[in-house]
Amino acid sequence: MEITRRCDYACRILRAAYERGDSFISIADVAERENIPYSFARSIQHDLVKEGYLKTNRGARGGLTLACDPSKTTLFDLLTTMKGAVSMAPCADPGFVCEHKEDCVFNCAWVVADSLVHALFSSITLADLFEYGSDHPAFKKALSLKSF
Repeated sequence: MEITRRCDYACRILRAAYERGDSFISIADVAERENIPYSFARSIQHDLVKEGYLKTNRGARGGLTLACDPSKTTLFDLLTTMKGAVSMAPCADPGFVCEHKEDCVFNCAWVVADSLVHALFSSITLADLFEYGSDHPAFKKALSLKSF
């Protein structure tokens, strides 16, 4: 599983909108601040508007602002919108056809990993992520389990 540059930039654009509260911010300002190529930022902004995460206003005082409720929108929601399936391996999907699936020693590991990632990312709202950052309780709990 890889978080694409598009997903990363989408997260940064939403964070910038969140930090502005109810006021609008231009995509040019966000792109400059977050070091995102402007044309790429515009493309991502379009997708985020289409999916209901942002709303935009034209004009001198226009720009973008959040359209979603960040306290109800999870990181998993955003990632699946921007990336599609969040999965370690295609064979973790129950519908994946593979002649070795039933006796594959790795398949269960990929299914369990998908379940853990889904549970973690679904437990993190955008509001909590933007407020807590790396001090988010879910991160602290997960890191406390780390044995490496």
